[in-house]
Amino acid sequence: MDIKVLRNFLKIAEYENITRAAAELHIAQPHLTRQLHALEQELGVTLFVREKKRLHITDEGRFLRQQALHIADLADKTATQLLDMKSGLSGTLYLGAIETVGMIYLPTWIEGFRAQYPDVKYNMWSGNSTDVMERLAKHLVDIALIREPYDANLYEAIHLLDEQWMVLMHPSHRLAVQAKHFVTWEELSQEELMVPTQRIEEISGWFAEKELPCRITCAFSPLANAVAMVEHNLGVAILPDSACHALHGRNLKAIPIEDSPTSGVAVLWHRQTELTGVTERFIAYLRERMHS
Repeated sequence: MDIKVLRNFLKIAEYENITRAAAELHIAQPHLTRQLHALEQELGVTLFVREKKRLHITDEGRFLRQQALHIADLADKTATQLLDMKSGLSGTLYLGAIETVGMIYLPTWIEGFRAQYPDVKYNMWSGNSTDVMERLAKHLVDIALIREPYDANLYEAIHLLDEQWMVLMHPSHRLAVQAKHFVTWEELSQEELMVPTQRIEEISGWFAEKELPCRITCAFSPLANAVAMVEHNLGVAILPDSACHALHGRNLKAIPIEDSPTSGVAVLWHRQTELTGVTERFIAYLRERMHS
């Protein structure tokens, strides 16, 4: 598969219209149509079903679109890093981070690193840990800031911190009005809970260990969805401490959970991948910060 053909396919998939795609790509429509036919023949699948003047993408087409997006991103990143290797420590650092911890740490880290290496540029991407780990696995980011656990056989890491879990609630909620220093598991078992999508099983297990019911009525991702629900007083959200700190300034209340489990946060990179100079230097910089 030619990368240019894949990029053209992505444009067709975006519009589901050959004429519009050809116009934006500045390619003759018959030529783009032949490219699409050749790609389908090469792969042995039908990528679009044609109905009159409209194309409808097939399941195979949707899968190829997903993979082609990653391939195009990786191609762009590879080209950038090759230029970076040629020019020395003045390249682009690709960072992925969970949204809450990333907002707290990345600006500070970049500020310090930038003071030493002002020519380095940054490409930042945020999501939940599953999303970030997927991008790291596909080499779309160089360094990832994620929640543990992780596969230590595949990744090297710097453990950053362990943080407690909190309960986020509307200030008029009964638990907030009581103004207690912590929320008990028994109290939580009586509430309608909102939890991060990727942590449902883990959080349910905490209640099971204590032989208490767990009423999860909403799973959320990203954090903004939980915030909107809490602001309407539709339940309480269980969140790591850093997520609550990231909401500073909002009219919400965060209270620790009694005897809370902890959530580990770590910085990861590939074990068996040759790192760019700027990536190696950034990791060394982080190690220095951790030990200073």
